[in-house]
Amino acid sequence: MKMAPEGAVSDEENLPSTLTPKDMRYSQDNSSVSPSLPWGRLVTCKNFLKNVDRSAFTDLIQKFSFGRGESCSVLVNNKNCPYDKVINGISKIHFEIQKSDEDQLVFITDCSKNGTYVNGKKLGYHNKKILKNKDHIAVSNSSYNIYIYLSHNVQEADEFLPVELANRFASITQLGRGSCGEVRLVKDRDTFRKYAVKKIVLTESASELVNKLNHPTKVRNEIEILSRLQHPCVIAMYDYINIERSVYLILEYMEGGELTQRIRDAPMREDVVKFYFYQMIAATQYLHSQNIIHRDLKPENILLRDRREETLLKITDFGLSKITEQSVATTMCGTMRYVAPEVISASLRDSGEYGDMVDVWSLGVILYFMTSQEVPFNGFDNQTIARQILSGKYNLTDGIWSDRDKIFVKDLVRRMLQLRPAERIRINHVFRHDWIKHDHGMKLRVRRLLKEEGLPIMAMEPPSPKRFKFTDSSSDESTLSETLSNITTENYSCSSTICCN
Repeated sequence: MKMAPEGAVSDEENLPSTLTPKDMRYSQDNSSVSPSLPWGRLVTCKNFLKNVDRSAFTDLIQKFSFGRGESCSVLVNNKNCPYDKVINGISKIHFEIQKSDEDQLVFITDCSKNGTYVNGKKLGYHNKKILKNKDHIAVSNSSYNIYIYLSHNVQEADEFLPVELANRFASITQLGRGSCGEVRLVKDRDTFRKYAVKKIVLTESASELVNKLNHPTKVRNEIEILSRLQHPCVIAMYDYINIERSVYLILEYMEGGELTQRIRDAPMREDVVKFYFYQMIAATQYLHSQNIIHRDLKPENILLRDRREETLLKITDFGLSKITEQSVATTMCGTMRYVAPEVISASLRDSGEYGDMVDVWSLGVILYFMTSQEVPFNGFDNQTIARQILSGKYNLTDGIWSDRDKIFVKDLVRRMLQLRPAERIRINHVFRHDWIKHDHGMKLRVRRLLKEEGLPIMAMEPPSPKRFKFTDSSSDESTLSETLSNITTENYSCSSTICCN
């Protein structure tokens, strides 16, 4: 017999919320294991269950099993269990608890057809669940609690996830952090599926703060846009929740990270560049067909499914996007290195208006960057970059651009980076450009990838998108010098997003 009764814990009021080194105890079963910090603790709820050192809890240092089998960490039989009906309902191995080597999360596996319950809910034979602090574990029936699980460290969930989400998800690690909040990788406790949870700390609703990315109006706009989008190359939002002054978005998780890092790691072959660019233009054309302008397209806002050389990508971060059927005034918006000239200067707009061609320009900058590992417009401050953009001058002759084989991609870049929007190639015409149109092998690889993912095949020749514009009634820029004087490094960094109305 491995467990003997002396005392039991019947409530959790006096349980410690975390496990610390001074609380460590080791049973004789673990005497051969070199002492290490336990990753959890099971506190007994029944008098007949007790550790061999006569304590009412068991520290979890290695895989734990409970049942009638001789190999179990806790052996239950007629000698130490006073209730025959309980013994009859316990399997040879009833459940197991272990820690994942991948993400260090602790999970329980139901090995019994008679039922293992967590907080009164039956797991089901061979089903698993990620445990959280103070979970109740029962066997045979939902009310027969035998253990309370204590986590070694509950801080990561308590500091980020509210209770409503902590019950559904286990927090793993931080993916990113900014002035408005942070993004963390989480795992569904029941399905083990990974998600990215984006937390946005809302600012006040005051009108003078409307340019803040975390203004309630802007956050509602992002949620509305994400809720209406469904495309294989656009990030999916599965749910959102508003808790006090914070909004949590449950988003699709992309393990490959940002496109920026992929570009910087090593030069990309032209066929790989085209493979990714084709997905970008398909996603952008879809957005435009839905009357949505992204307005902040850049490699940091394009995520990759995994680390394969050719993988699925998705456009994300719609904090600056605009639903044009709800047209409102707009000012400076985007990230300077990727922002279109007509956004900087009203003199390049038609009657003070600009529209979907701003995304075409940004895609042209991204294509340039993917091909050469350099951005066409660069500088130490926003004013310098803005002058370069408004000059319409960039290098297409030196370095990699001197390669004769780059003639078609150079032509597409040139057409996308036309200074005036009316002279710029439209997104649906990009599909028909020689660099894209005749590469059937690339299109086949994209189709095959989508099929593997179980996603719908996007149209190769999409219909012409609707033309739309929206007016900047608040902007009265009349000269280049006045425009540049409003662009200061004090307010914006060259690589960060510029807020807008």
